[in-house]
Amino acid sequence: MHRVKRIKAAVVAVTAIAGLAVSITPVQAADTCTAGGNGKYICKYGVTKHDLPNGEDEQFLVGTDYAVWWRITTNGSWSKWTSMGKPDPAGGQANAASSITVTDWYSGGELRTSMVLKNTNGATVGKMRLDTGKGWLPWDFPNCC
Repeated sequence: MHRVKRIKAAVVAVTAIAGLAVSITPVQAADTCTAGGNGKYICKYGVTKHDLPNGEDEQFLVGTDYAVWWRITTNGSWSKWTSMGKPDPAGGQANAASSITVTDWYSGGELRTSMVLKNTNGATVGKMRLDTGKGWLPWDFPNCC
C-alpha cells in the first residue's frame, strides 16, 4: 500500500514540475530572415525599400533586437546597416511592432522624409530627415497616420 502511495505521489510531483516547466517556457522566437548586407530581421515586418529622387536607395527593417535598422547607397554602393534604436520617444524600451512606412515631401525646396511604424506600446512613432544627406531627428510621435 505504501508503495502505491509513493508512486502516486511521485507521479503528481513529476506532473506538477512538468506543468511548471511548460508554463515558464519563453515565448517562441519570431522567424528571422537575412537581407542584403547580412541584415538580420523579423520576417513578418519585411524590408522597406525607398527610392530617393537623386537616384540613391535606402532600406529599413526591424532587426532581431526589435530596433529599426537602416542603410543607404552612395554612388551605388550600400552602407553598412546602422541601428536607429528602439522606437520609443518616451525614452523607454518599446520594441518595433509593425512594418515600416516611408514617405517623402518637399518643404521650402528641401526634401523631407518620414519613417513611421507602431511600437509595442501601441503608439505610432517615427523619425524625420530634413533633407537628403542630413541626419535623422530623434524618435517622435508624428502628427500623421
